[in-house]
Amino acid sequence: MARLSDTVKKPANAPKVNRFIDLNTDFGQTADRAFFEGKERTLLHYVSSVNIPCAVHDSDPARVLKDIETAKRNNCVIGAHIAYPDPIHYGYQPMDISAEELNAWILMQLGGFSALCKAQGLQMEHVRPHGALYSAFINNQDVALTVAKAVHQFDPWTSLIVPITPLMSVLQSEVNLQFSPEVYLGKRVDTQGVIVLDRFNENLHPQAVIEQVKQLVTQGSITAEDGQVIKINSKTMHLSPKLQGNMMIGERISAILGQPVPLSLLSAGSSGWL
Repeated sequence: MARLSDTVKKPANAPKVNRFIDLNTDFGQTADRAFFEGKERTLLHYVSSVNIPCAVHDSDPARVLKDIETAKRNNCVIGAHIAYPDPIHYGYQPMDISAEELNAWILMQLGGFSALCKAQGLQMEHVRPHGALYSAFINNQDVALTVAKAVHQFDPWTSLIVPITPLMSVLQSEVNLQFSPEVYLGKRVDTQGVIVLDRFNENLHPQAVIEQVKQLVTQGSITAEDGQVIKINSKTMHLSPKLQGNMMIGERISAILGQPVPLSLLSAGSSGWL
C-alpha cells in the first residue's frame, strides 16, 4: 500500500507553504476529459487532490481505474465524486428517489470506488458530492443528511467535502463525520459565504479568482457579491477544469500556497498523528 506522504510530493523547488489548505479539482468526467488528455501539463500538477466519478453519473469502471492510475502518477490524493445515478443529465438534476434508495446508491459508489483504489495500492481519502448532490448541501437539508449519513455508514473517518453552507450546524449535530468546508473558486457568494446558486453558471474573471485566493490564504475571508468581507473557515478550495484560465490560475495558486496539502494529511496533523 502506498504511503500517503508519497502521493503528495510535488516539485522539489516549490516555495515554502504559506498556509496549509487543500486544492482539489474534478478529474475523469466526460465534459472535462478533452482538457486533460494530450497535454504535457495539466491541473493535476497544481492540485493536491482529485475527485473522480464512481461510474454512476459518468465514466465506467475501466476508465475510472485508468484515471485513478493517472492521478497516482501525478501524486494526487484521490476522492470519490458521488452523484445521483443519472448519466443522462450527468448528475446535475435532482432525482425524486427515496432516502433509502439514495443511501444504497451512495454505498454502492463508495464500495466500488474504494475497491478500484485498492487495486492501485491506494485508499479513497475523501468524498465530494457532484452536481445536484453538491447543491443539496445548500438548499435541501433532507438530501444533505442522507448523503452525510451514507458516508458515515461506509466509513466514519472519511472526510466529506461540502460547500460553505447554512446547514453546517445541523449536519454536525446529526452526523459524527469530518466535514471539510470548501470554497468553490470563481463563484459569487452571499453575506454568509454561501454560493449564490441562481448565479452558479457565472464565473469571476481569472484575475478576480486570483485575488479571491490571495484573500482566502492571507486573511481567511471572502468578499460577498455586495462587497462585504466575510470571515470563513474553509479547509479546501475547488478549482474547476471548466473555469476560464484554469491553468494560469492553478499556477498562480501554486505560487501563492507554495504547496497545497490534502485533507487527509491536514486531519492527521491536527489530530496529533503527524
